[in-house]
This record gives sequence, structure tokens and C-alpha cells, in this order.
Amino acid sequence: MTSAITKACLPLVLATWLFSCAAGTAPQWKYDSNGKPTQYKRYPRNMAVDYFTRFRRVAYLKVTHPVEHFLSDDQRKWLGKYGQPDYTRRPFRSRQGEQVEEWIYLKKNKLVQFIGGHVAYDGEVTDMEKTMITFGYPRGCLIAQDEPAVERFTFVYRRPFDLEREVFDFANGKLIFRQTMR
Repeated sequence: MTSAITKACLPLVLATWLFSCAAGTAPQWKYDSNGKPTQYKRYPRNMAVDYFTRFRRVAYLKVTHPVEHFLSDDQRKWLGKYGQPDYTRRPFRSRQGEQVEEWIYLKKNKLVQFIGGHVAYDGEVTDMEKTMITFGYPRGCLIAQDEPAVERFTFVYRRPFDLEREVFDFANGKLIFRQTMR
């Protein structure tokens, strides 16, 4: 009797396992040296505007209407706690392949990222996000690992028919260098 039940449930178990692996779920946490889980910020796989992967320069959209479309329980909790976000980012694929939604509360200096409707990261709004709110996605982006815990982004903004360029350098999201080149 038990083997018949096992044989009947086996396809259901296999299908569940197969679809859970195929969904592209990545770990929500990284672990520190003590084994404690820590949140980490997700960055887009393609940061620059190259007209093959990203056509629009706008990174963050100002919220003018209430955010009420297909919200998860975590997202509803954030709306209840902090209210409507000031800016939202179009969903993007992270370097790990996750589909990330990002909300920014600029006045409260709060950034939250959702993966599959669950909070994956919440922290402060850095200079890098503030620059992207103002200027949008950069025309070019260089990413370097300076130290094990310091990731550096160099954004280059330029207009199509102008020789002027704006260069921003960020270390872990903090602005460390800015230059206008003519």
C-alpha cells in the first residue's frame, strides 16, 4: 500500500523539485565569517546604456500614482510602514540572474530591493543611486574590485553630439571622484 502511494506521489515531488530549481532562485543572504546571514545589495547585470541591452536612459521613475499593482505581503508591509516610495526602478536582472524590484524613499534615505516579492535588501540610498536618479543609466560603466570588501564603479555620461563628459567614481556606492572633461 505504501509503495503505491509513493509511486503516485513521486511525479508530483519530482515536478516540484524540477520547477523550484528552474525558477532561478538565488540565495537571499550571504554569510559572514561567523556564519551569520547578512543582506547584500543587488546590481544589474548590464549597467550601461549600450542600445543592445538597454535602450532607455531613465533608471528610476518618480512615483506619481499609488503603487498598488500585484503586491506581495512584504511589499504591503513596506507600504504600511514607510508609505509610497518616491522612486521605483524598472525590474532588472541581477548578476546572479535574479529578477529585482527596487524602491527608493529619498526623503527617508531608504532603499529596498525585492526578489520574488520578498525583501532581499534594505539600506541607505547611496550617492550612486542619487546620481542615477538625476542622470539615468551611464553611457559607459567600469567595475573594479579594489579590495575584498570594496567594489568600485566608474560611470561615464556623455551626450551624442557633445564632447563634454561627466565621470563619476563610486566606492561601495559613495562618490569619491567627479570630473567634467571637455
